[in-house]
Amino acid sequence: MGVDPGPHDTEPDVSKLEVPRSYTHEQWQEYVKRGRRIMRSKSASNFELGDLLNEIIDAGPIGHGEVTDLLTLFAAQIRSSHSSLRKYRTVARAWPTEQRRADVPWSVHRALAAVPDRFSLIREEPSDELDPAGRGHWTHDAGLRARDSMPHTPHTPGERIGQAKRLLRVTEEAAEALQQLAERTEVIGKAMENPAFRQTVRDAQRDVHLRLEAERGRQDPPEGSVPAPRSEDPLPGSTVEHRKTPTAVLRILGQCTSFCVGMQNAVIAIQEELLTTEHHAAVLESLGKVRAVCDWCEQAVTTGRTDVDEALIRLMDEEQDGGGLP
Repeated sequence: MGVDPGPHDTEPDVSKLEVPRSYTHEQWQEYVKRGRRIMRSKSASNFELGDLLNEIIDAGPIGHGEVTDLLTLFAAQIRSSHSSLRKYRTVARAWPTEQRRADVPWSVHRALAAVPDRFSLIREEPSDELDPAGRGHWTHDAGLRARDSMPHTPHTPGERIGQAKRLLRVTEEAAEALQQLAERTEVIGKAMENPAFRQTVRDAQRDVHLRLEAERGRQDPPEGSVPAPRSEDPLPGSTVEHRKTPTAVLRILGQCTSFCVGMQNAVIAIQEELLTTEHHAAVLESLGKVRAVCDWCEQAVTTGRTDVDEALIRLMDEEQDGGGLP
């Protein structure tokens, strides 16, 4: 009884194979011919056994549940397995005798068994990107490619990437693989050249930050600070006449303009960076301090009161002592 070729057998690049040393070309070709005859006999025996099983099942009026019992019994008596017999039977039924190719392995017939146009497909040789002349031959992997399935031995970059994605379906394992790849800075640098990847990283950072915020709860704003007003309107431009405007007012307007322009440039630049949770916390803490100072400035300009509460004093002292990132 034949044994179907293992689907996980590796398939070398046949276009690069040469005759081994110590053998003449004629000797090696004869060995190859004999090997191919053996492979054809193995494929033929698989089909022969499948045809026999279909003949047995078609000869008796048995129900669907009884087929399993029959295959199990028959497998034990001929020293095979139920799963193997079921494969032989299914493939043989999918391929009538006149549609089979004796020079194509049984594993290819099995790979193409569910393809609707398999009869016409198997009549043509598959394309082979590894062959400079574009002449391919039917292998198990070629059959998998023909039905748009992932080959067991990937050859192209897309196939190798696809196999990696298939193997790393578990989030934890994929994350561990990504962390190990991060040790190769050239890999991360190349990936960061892709705007879509950079956006994905930023989205992931935002999600992590929001999750951590939700877990530990939002921290109370600094004592004495007032929440900044939210507005979608653009900042109004200065409409004062500079010649008639006090120097102090011009200094405030200049400071505000410089701050707005500088922060806009900084925020745009930060989109290209990979930020840690600590970075996020430091930026938000600094923005809170800026918001508190702006609230005090607004109060002073509106009411004329320039007294500073203790919370703001502490914030200013921290800034002078080197607040922010350690």
